[in-house]
Amino acid sequence: MLAALVDHLWQSVLIFPVLALGAVLARRNAAIIRLWMWRIAALKFVVPFYLLFVIGGWLGFPVKNADDTAPDYVAGPLSAVSPWFMPAQTHGIGGFALAGCIALLLVAAITCARLSHDNLCLERLRTTSERLRAERDPDDTPPGLGFVRGFLFAAATMIALASPVLAGAVDDRQNRHALLLADARSLRDATIRMNPAAPGMGQRTRISADANGIFIRNATIQDLAAFAYGVNRFFVRGDHFYEAGEQDWLIDARYDIRIDGKVHDPDRFDTYALRVPVTRMLAQQHGLEIYVNNACQPPCGRYGVAIPPDAP
Repeated sequence: MLAALVDHLWQSVLIFPVLALGAVLARRNAAIIRLWMWRIAALKFVVPFYLLFVIGGWLGFPVKNADDTAPDYVAGPLSAVSPWFMPAQTHGIGGFALAGCIALLLVAAITCARLSHDNLCLERLRTTSERLRAERDPDDTPPGLGFVRGFLFAAATMIALASPVLAGAVDDRQNRHALLLADARSLRDATIRMNPAAPGMGQRTRISADANGIFIRNATIQDLAAFAYGVNRFFVRGDHFYEAGEQDWLIDARYDIRIDGKVHDPDRFDTYALRVPVTRMLAQQHGLEIYVNNACQPPCGRYGVAIPPDAP
């Protein structure tokens, strides 16, 4: 908590000279431009970038497959820049060093906040004065930023706002990928029990995870394969059918499935971690093969065992 406070104060102090430089560059332009710069500077002392970071993590980084990571050309620069903007949390500063940083940054932040307030009041008066002059004489309107400086200012603002959002999304992707690998390793040799589903769920399916494993309620084999491979269930197709009653064993028979094994973070469990044990169980216990891009997934080969019995 205190480390996050240090980073917030540091970022606020860091933004101040950047906006002050922008105000200097726009000193010959309309006061409303400088007014908004100082409004942003004042707002930064209240709203931390970490809020944008959290929003980015909530949105997530788009990937095609569950085990994909953020590309290096995005993750690399963000990893290199993050220590400069989040030094306390990145380096784990604590103890007297943390207390000293808080004291120094508080003095600097109060000074910057005071200067922001004074310039905000000054530019507000100038804006009012310019508006009154423009009402008397429209030709007395101060010049705007122009295309080049307007583009540069807009680009800098977009980068400043988008960077923490992107950083949050990348950090969430990397954490989820690490968690997926950890769960996949712990569940690699998991025991899977597959029984006919108890009545009462209709066509619904529910997945629940706890520290000791995963329970999948009322799932078809099509659902189970889709969960394990991170695809829509309609992409899972079969080539075996029951002849008696022409019932499709892939999409009609439903099961309650228990997978025993350690789950590191049940609230963020990704069912893609079940790919290996589910593929092995379907092959060895039920004689079913799974193909991805026309390649049979190991262990490959039908074992001559019976298809699972139909659920009652």
